[in-house]
Amino acid sequence: MLRLAQQQTQVIKGRLPNQFAHASARNSFNHSIRFNSAVALERQDSGNGPLPHNNKNSATSQSAKQANAAVNKVRHLRNQLGSQPFPPAYSKNRQGAHPSTPVDSPWYHKVCAFEECVAQTLYMSQTPRRRSMRQPTDHPTSNANPLFWDSIARAMDLYHDLIDTPELNSDRVSRLVHLLHNGLRANRNQLTRMNKKPDYDSQSFHKEMTNYLCKSLREVADNMLTNKVELNEYGAMHLITAFKELLLFEEAVSIWKAAINGTNPYSSNIFLNPRVVGVILPILYDHGVPYPEIQALYEKSSSMINYFHPNLSVGMIRASLSAGENEMALNLFQQLCEESTEMKYGYLIETHLSFIGECNDLNVAQTFFEKALKDEMPYKIDLQVSYVKSFLRNVWNQTHDLQMVYDIWYKSSVHYGRDVNHGISSSLNDTFFDIFFQNYANDEVSGFQALQSLIHTYNEIKRIDEPFFNIILAKCSVWRDRKIIEYIDKSYELFNIPKTIVAYRILLKSMGSVDDASSLEILQRWIDLVSKSDEAGQKFIANADWAALRDATVTWTQYMRDLTENGGGVNAGSDRDSLHSSSSGSEANRQLFAEIGGDVDYSHPALQAANASGAFDDMEAQQEEMQQSQNQLQQELGERMSLYLKIVKRYSPYCRDPRQLTRLTSGTAVKYSVLEEVLPEYGSLDVSDIPVPEFHNIRQTNIQ
Repeated sequence: MLRLAQQQTQVIKGRLPNQFAHASARNSFNHSIRFNSAVALERQDSGNGPLPHNNKNSATSQSAKQANAAVNKVRHLRNQLGSQPFPPAYSKNRQGAHPSTPVDSPWYHKVCAFEECVAQTLYMSQTPRRRSMRQPTDHPTSNANPLFWDSIARAMDLYHDLIDTPELNSDRVSRLVHLLHNGLRANRNQLTRMNKKPDYDSQSFHKEMTNYLCKSLREVADNMLTNKVELNEYGAMHLITAFKELLLFEEAVSIWKAAINGTNPYSSNIFLNPRVVGVILPILYDHGVPYPEIQALYEKSSSMINYFHPNLSVGMIRASLSAGENEMALNLFQQLCEESTEMKYGYLIETHLSFIGECNDLNVAQTFFEKALKDEMPYKIDLQVSYVKSFLRNVWNQTHDLQMVYDIWYKSSVHYGRDVNHGISSSLNDTFFDIFFQNYANDEVSGFQALQSLIHTYNEIKRIDEPFFNIILAKCSVWRDRKIIEYIDKSYELFNIPKTIVAYRILLKSMGSVDDASSLEILQRWIDLVSKSDEAGQKFIANADWAALRDATVTWTQYMRDLTENGGGVNAGSDRDSLHSSSSGSEANRQLFAEIGGDVDYSHPALQAANASGAFDDMEAQQEEMQQSQNQLQQELGERMSLYLKIVKRYSPYCRDPRQLTRLTSGTAVKYSVLEEVLPEYGSLDVSDIPVPEFHNIRQTNIQ
């Protein structure tokens, strides 16, 4: 699959202090690629060391031959691209003609309506066929059919009407499951392209549709397990895949196990089909099934057919990668290459991405990553951001080398280009800055210098958008530095980026990492936020707005309380920290003169002599200063808690419903003891000093 040839690879020869070396400031060197059991990447270089890997001194000749065979096969296929006629159009009915329903059947009209609704909508929502494998894949879209979502609802209604009839056979139910699965993909695709995700408590169409599709899929699965309906292998594959994409992995495993262990031998056999097993194999391994049992299931499913099934091999490759069985994965990949025609290149693309994001041998993953970037494969690889993010995390977890992480992030950002939608770039940046701030968590000075360099570098790759600064603003709170938060806040204006409600929420939330934030400052941030919410057309104060207020007040108070009670300093380098150290020293002096019972023996001769010499003249002053600092801290803690309760009480008429108000008070008190202590004061609080701006969209709900 991979070319066994000398390649030019860029590395960082020297790293600039406190900033990342730019891609152009790198020294190239030659390396060779050699396949052994780990498919290690050998490098001959006298500069910086390569990625850590389990490299062996000698490669097995068998593995090298297998790799060469795969390479030659793909090269041959690449040369043949464009020379073969395009295959005939894909049949709408993969299973052949369905038995027609008699005209005099009482269900004839509903069956016809079901067929028309499902078949036509499914055809219009399926992934468009490419004229060339060099073209990227277009995902299912609901825009091609204005009545797409109505058709799905209509199809489910007809399904309910026909469920007790013999006309609802396995093929028809399977096409319905396929349609529901396409609905999930279309919904996710639309959501990815939105500049702003809907609030989780808002009445979002995307949220409601996801819930509806999930409910419908569960209903079909339950009906299948209770033998009311049956699925063919395509329907079973789409059913398990849909639950996987909903991140309901345990439910997918439960359905699969129930099907193969059920009383219906037809369903048991269907869910052991290679198409289905290929989907469930990596999920089973991730949920504790030992690798030998995975191999046994693979062999059992493979024995059901007399040909090499790509879907099954892809699943086994992914399970093998998760188990660290890289040689097995590469052997299967070689076989997949040999068996693949242009029409099956989608399996190669999926496997290629799996090697990038799921292979624990970083050298193998890096090689597949570079091949995708350089577009050296006979198929066009849509470099899905989820695999790149997984690659970033794998590199960080194994090496803790931020420069390597940066190189991958930089190359990926350049690859996606200036016109990539916000969802993809934000997802990539979120993972990268997670790692970035982990690396610089205890080195604010160097971290801030590197951050400034990153901002300017990214602006050269693509125009900075609001999500970019939102991510940084949310994560820089680890430094607990007001000046950096203000720097990012000003950067929005500097780069001509209008702030949305998301930025206002993060700015309020960030006050929870500023120890000297005043009540007036927090209150103003709150007013700015609710004013922006009103401007955005919200009808009530959303949970996300309240959560930002909670983090700025209650969460900060709980953090400071726990910190002081556990004996930690309030703020590194602060007077309180110094006083705590002085207090500890004074306590140590007192222990020198303590009696066995623990009380100070003031008659001790040494103590009397030290006191007469003036050795303890400053002790009382230190203790008094420490007490004042503690009193000041307690006052600040009380002020923030009081501010939270007063804002909640003053703005309670603008809650969505009484349940939301309950969660803000007694519900939050369950998790935060500092709120539980002061909650009894809620009813008697005077909130006349808490202003409310003039709202145009947010309405009172008269909650008392």
